[in-house]
Amino acid sequence: MSIQGNNAVIGPNRPARRLASRTLALPHEEPTWMRYILVVFMITLFIPKSVALSIGSIALTPALASAIILFPALAFSGRIKYAWPDMVVLLFMLAMLLSILQSAPLGTSIEAFGRGVLSGGVPYLIGRYLGSRPNVFNPFMRRLMTVMAVLAVFLVFESWFRINIHSILWSEPYTPHKEMRMGLTRAYGWTSHSIMLGVSYAVFIPIMMIAAMERINNLGRLRWLKLGLFALGVFCSLSTGAWLPAALGVALVLWDYFKMFAPGHRWLIVSLGGVSTYLILEVLSGRPLLRILMMELHLSSPMAWYYRWELYRRVYAVMPGYEWFGHGIKTPANMISAWQWSIDNNYLVILMQYGRVGLTLWIGIFVSVFVYGWKAVWNASDTPYRRVARAVMIAIATVALTQLSVALFSTAAMLNWLFLGLGVGLAQGLANMKVRKPQRKAPATGSKRSTSQFPGEQVRRPIAPPRIAP
Repeated sequence: MSIQGNNAVIGPNRPARRLASRTLALPHEEPTWMRYILVVFMITLFIPKSVALSIGSIALTPALASAIILFPALAFSGRIKYAWPDMVVLLFMLAMLLSILQSAPLGTSIEAFGRGVLSGGVPYLIGRYLGSRPNVFNPFMRRLMTVMAVLAVFLVFESWFRINIHSILWSEPYTPHKEMRMGLTRAYGWTSHSIMLGVSYAVFIPIMMIAAMERINNLGRLRWLKLGLFALGVFCSLSTGAWLPAALGVALVLWDYFKMFAPGHRWLIVSLGGVSTYLILEVLSGRPLLRILMMELHLSSPMAWYYRWELYRRVYAVMPGYEWFGHGIKTPANMISAWQWSIDNNYLVILMQYGRVGLTLWIGIFVSVFVYGWKAVWNASDTPYRRVARAVMIAIATVALTQLSVALFSTAAMLNWLFLGLGVGLAQGLANMKVRKPQRKAPATGSKRSTSQFPGEQVRRPIAPPRIAP
């Protein structure tokens, strides 16, 4: 005879019985130095670009320095199992190189291209690496979102009292934003622009919502408090360019949850929510959002937005002769004046810099991420891990739409690349998820929550009383 519990069997010729569960096959433990350098990279995201080491004409920021170390460790070490969207990213980088080479001397071109790879390609590789390794993804995202939540508290002092904590920490002169809204100063924190600050917080809103609603402990505790602090970070930017993607992310997450309702109820809830959101944003911003949309579609001509529309026209005016590969890093002469280098549409910026080839590949990156991840993220069973992957894809969708009204740079651009990599990595991890079928029905726990948890989360299971087996 043998004594059998629900975890193992003690006795002759009795193999250990596995628990019935759905798990993700985790890779081997990563070296400690890799975890430390990822923490260093995360910290450097919040160090202002003005804090840099000058080496000749090269300004080496802490973020770029950590990216130099991470690039070979991720690209050539076999830690990443490559997927076909990576080829689209590589082609975009090559198109960027061709555009830069035709616009500047060789030395300047190599420096500019290297900076583009380190600030774009490396965050993408980090996202690919994190997405396929939940045991690394969990602590990285938990620390990153905790730091951002804490920094959101200091944004209140910048908006209300014009005290920037980052200028104090790094002994940098602080110049408050010249534009005030609602009687408050537009905060920009550690970034170089208030819109980039708001977008940096807005892209995390879907993940924080899922973490709070699903009670995913691996993404940190005090989740509802952190969600409120992220909303505060979006608000302190005092920019509709950041408020709109945050509202869009909330709407898409709620839509994903409302799929459980009848179609009629779902449309009613979403319609009421959409109208309410529009009215709240218009009241808070004090700007006619509907007229702004009409102007974007060239259906109206309010003078307040003539400036933006004129910028779009000027971009098309400087493209003849540079249609295919753009102007590279060289700014057209007639774009330098009172208009400055400010175009509120990232797709137009890509068109001007890298031409039709670059713009096609840039759009292709977003399309390839969605095509690659659609089946793994949406067309399968519903688990908390899969909901986190959906939240990442929703964040990517909001960034794709946000680029119609803002240009991406600073921390927001690096986070955009990071999320693109996460989308591919999480889809790859979900596609490789192994399901172990139960040999017998698991004992009832009395809980309504599913036993399927986020990979790596500790799950408490009831201990069945031992039984005597012949």
